[in-house]
Amino acid sequence: MGITLFRCGTCGKSYANPLTHTCVTRMDRKRRPGKTRLKPAATRTCGTCGKPYTNPLTHTCTVKTDFRKRKAAQARKAKADAKKAKAKAARQRQRERQRNRPKPAPANRAPAKPTRPKATPAKPRQGGRSPSTGRATGRADAHDHRECFNTSQGDRRHAAHDCDRFPCRIYAEGREHGYAQGHVVGHAEGYAQGYSEGQTHGYAAGYAAALSERH
Repeated sequence: MGITLFRCGTCGKSYANPLTHTCVTRMDRKRRPGKTRLKPAATRTCGTCGKPYTNPLTHTCTVKTDFRKRKAAQARKAKADAKKAKAKAARQRQRERQRNRPKPAPANRAPAKPTRPKATPAKPRQGGRSPSTGRATGRADAHDHRECFNTSQGDRRHAAHDCDRFPCRIYAEGREHGYAQGHVVGHAEGYAQGYSEGQTHGYAAGYAAALSERH
């Protein structure tokens, strides 16, 4: 609780002791200084906002927080992290394409002549009849690359192995590259979303705990 006796005519501030009062004014102000008057008043300091008041019925308690500022900064950070993750995934795809690109032949050497593969004796086709349509099925139709990939993973009875057929090798390589790229992008997006939700719930829980401790 504070008690003031005088009101300064120069700066307009209230004070109790004339010996300790420091008058601070602007040099370019247009209002003329008035007379120092005797104006006693008793003030209290609000415990919530820290502002002094004389009448508790007319006091408006206002507490300013930086919630909007921190929320906007959090949104900008999440957007920047997602952009960085997307750029990193694009750079990784570019490096994969450059690594798999065939190297050009040196200029001082003559291009190598293509060698014809040796003729291999044709294997007899494993024919058969489809139980549903009754048509003849060849070896290519009987071997599915998806089923081959699932069975080549291995289990308790069979060990894992790699099929040497071209469709099976292409399918396995494409699935491996797609899984790695999806893991990078999914991890970045999931981390940004989880961080945003965790920050929001954590702030609400901390704010509620602080209010309960005060009361």
